[in-house]
Amino acid sequence: MKIRRDYTQPFFRQPKRHPIRNMFFAAVLVLLLGLAILWQLDAVKGIVETFAGVSATATPQPSELAARASAQFIQGDIAGAEGLLAKAVAERPKDIAYLYQHGRVLIELGRYDDARELGGAIIAIDARDVRGFALKAAAFTWSGQPTDAIPIALSALELNPRFVPLYATLARAYVDDQRWADGLDAGERGLSISGDDADLNRAYAYALSSVGAYSDAITHLQRAIELRPAYLPTHFELAGLYLARDEDQSAIDLYDHILAIDPRNARAMLRLCLAYRKVGEFARALGFCEDSVTNDAADPEAQFQLGLLYYRERRFEQSRDAFQQCLEHDDGVYNLSCRYRLGLSHYYTGDCTSGWTLLRDSLDLARAGADEGTLSNILQGLDAIEADPQCIEQAAEPISFQD
Repeated sequence: MKIRRDYTQPFFRQPKRHPIRNMFFAAVLVLLLGLAILWQLDAVKGIVETFAGVSATATPQPSELAARASAQFIQGDIAGAEGLLAKAVAERPKDIAYLYQHGRVLIELGRYDDARELGGAIIAIDARDVRGFALKAAAFTWSGQPTDAIPIALSALELNPRFVPLYATLARAYVDDQRWADGLDAGERGLSISGDDADLNRAYAYALSSVGAYSDAITHLQRAIELRPAYLPTHFELAGLYLARDEDQSAIDLYDHILAIDPRNARAMLRLCLAYRKVGEFARALGFCEDSVTNDAADPEAQFQLGLLYYRERRFEQSRDAFQQCLEHDDGVYNLSCRYRLGLSHYYTGDCTSGWTLLRDSLDLARAGADEGTLSNILQGLDAIEADPQCIEQAAEPISFQD
């Protein structure tokens, strides 16, 4: 039997069309293709990073940033700690712990207004949290406004009478407000709660020093250093007390220890300069003063002390340069001291005109309230120029010696 084929129909039957199903399969195909491309890109990136020695770094969590900041602060890297805490606060702007830590570090850096703002931010978040008031009180104290700090700290104690940092702030603020007995009392109350707070031991030492109890102050500064070995301000305060008590070698040893922690610390070099000058070792003193200005040429005190040592050795060109730098960077403290010595240095290097002008300016300043020794030195310098015939001969115009 033969089967007849109908040649009017195609040999292969046309499939039925399903447009929705076709669109679905097309979308799946595109998705798979995209994933494959991304996988390939990641693989290529991984290969490139491997050969380049680069690996992807996950963004640290705020808690990790704060922990690293605490470690850096303990090690003495205050600026590094501040940067990390700023990032933590940016990630968690309402976290009071991070705000408070950041504010404490800002105070260490002298950014008191910023610290007060953070204290206000904490109070706005939770007016019952003692840390906001403590931060504001500490910022006022360190910025030289103890009368503003004291009532804030006292009101904070009503919220939490066992918050030790408040007693450290009060001890210092009372002393700055010349309420020495209250400063001692605040320190003692804090220590009765905890003797293991470095800031409180330091503040109590400050109160003890204010009443001349230097031996006890030294004991508490030593304790503060034990609790925070890399915190340099306490080292400087202890060394200063050693010098005041004529324990000069102990002070020198401590400044050397500071340089072991921070080899480029210009302030420690300057203090060594002064310590060696005090004990009569002028060559060593000069070397440390030179090192100090090498590391911080903008410090007017260092330039002043360096100028004094050069002047003592009659190295007047170098003393002139140092006193000139002192004047250029001075904020008013060394204006008269450096000015009249600069005038004398000019005179001894042969520049009578500059010497006379600076000494005349210095005389006007000295008459406004300088001590008799300074006034006498200026007048002697003017008399020397007036009596020196070479000064008249070298002047382009005659110098007027009339008062």
